[in-house]
Amino acid sequence: MSNEKKPELARLMLQLLPEAGSHPSLLDGVSLLRTDQASSPTPVLQDACVIIVSQGQHCAWLGQQVFCSDAHSCLLISTPMQFVSETRPPADGPLLAVVVRLEPSLLADLLLQMDPVPPHHERESRQGLQLCPLDAPLQDAVLRLLYSLQQAQLARVLGPGIVREIIYRILLADGGRLIPALFARHGQLRQIQRSIEHIHRHYSLPLTVPLLAEMAGMSSSAFHASFKAVTGHAPIQYLKNTRLHQARRLLLQNGHNISQAAYAVGYASPSQFSREFKRLFGQTPREDINRLQSTIPGTAATPADKGSG
Repeated sequence: MSNEKKPELARLMLQLLPEAGSHPSLLDGVSLLRTDQASSPTPVLQDACVIIVSQGQHCAWLGQQVFCSDAHSCLLISTPMQFVSETRPPADGPLLAVVVRLEPSLLADLLLQMDPVPPHHERESRQGLQLCPLDAPLQDAVLRLLYSLQQAQLARVLGPGIVREIIYRILLADGGRLIPALFARHGQLRQIQRSIEHIHRHYSLPLTVPLLAEMAGMSSSAFHASFKAVTGHAPIQYLKNTRLHQARRLLLQNGHNISQAAYAVGYASPSQFSREFKRLFGQTPREDINRLQSTIPGTAATPADKGSG
């Protein structure tokens, strides 16, 4: 990011973010993130979006690979992804970031109007996480987006067009080359994306690799390899983690107790659910939700089953 734009981006974001946390903006699909303290690595389930950091560093760990976005690069999450997130504020202030959701309808419309993208080669990375350079035109668009978010009318009138420009510029970047392949009518990448979407809609059902592979029109072995190449997880592990993230949301936001959350996401045994929850998040469900409730204002109290963790 240019030295001239960096202070102005930080100033505008601080005006919009008087306190730490993830906050919705005046524009649907755009949220703002402020982190005052470094966070320990935390498993997250993130929808398709672009994370643009104006100050500090955000790192996404996918297995042994790390994708760190900062004032020079943004993180493209082209399909719902599970990774370990870590935030690193600078020494002299908070981490500040803009999160722009990738709407399928907007992506499809942009791709229809753009020149054909060269075919996606198998030798190129197919991972759903990619870094894109935060070049001068993209910086300018982000700056204009932040200006528009200062007033409701500006956000309403100008904001959607600026978001469209931001996504367009992401599609032009090297890191955005995966998106056209994901939206292609045929091909393995699109089939993998459809299977990911199916998991997110039907995670409580008894899904299996042979079933998902059949839906994708692939052999089980080919599906397993392609799925892991895109998401960094084996299909069943991705399904299991999706269930656990959804259960965590039910516990924190909906007031479910542990047994209710376990059954709602497809577990037959609350004790197995608690064991796998602790394996992913490092704490039992009760410990994790108590910690989150103490740090997130306004969360509902969550009744916990005795003996269920």
